[in-house]
Amino acid sequence: MSLLFQISHKDEYAIHHMAVKIKERIENHSSYSNLIVFCIGTDRCTGDSLGPLVGMLLQQANPPSLQIWGTLENPIHALNLKGAIQKLSYTHHPLVISVDACLGLPYHVGDIQVVDGPIHPGMGVKKILPSVGDFHIKGIVNASGFLDSMVLQNTRLYTVMKMAEVIAQSILLACIK
Repeated sequence: MSLLFQISHKDEYAIHHMAVKIKERIENHSSYSNLIVFCIGTDRCTGDSLGPLVGMLLQQANPPSLQIWGTLENPIHALNLKGAIQKLSYTHHPLVISVDACLGLPYHVGDIQVVDGPIHPGMGVKKILPSVGDFHIKGIVNASGFLDSMVLQNTRLYTVMKMAEVIAQSILLACIK
């Protein structure tokens, strides 16, 4: 797994720069037949709602070239992640872009990363869950430290929503043919 790119969601060029990196990753995987955005998280925890918010925003845009898995209405979370990944195995040659929230250093809160390789959901709260994705996008929604589960519960929804908007717009821009 290698970090390709990291930028603050507040950067005025964040959407453009992220779209370029996402498009490069998509073009490096030229032999796929389905492009799936796999949005992980739950709306029951503010900090962990980044993935489902991205999924909802993408679903509202209704892009013809994308399949969106994981929304506020139908989230993919710790309890159904294995089943969703199993369902992915039945999809013909998918390219999977995983999206999830994470915790990080205080001075990186609000940053978004594009990373090669699968994401390992649940690591921030010490859960062992299966990894997923050909590459992934993660948003650092809050600082890690003591009682990470509590930190996720007390994350500002405004920050998560703004980050979700940047991620969704970046994906849409990257997928314009």
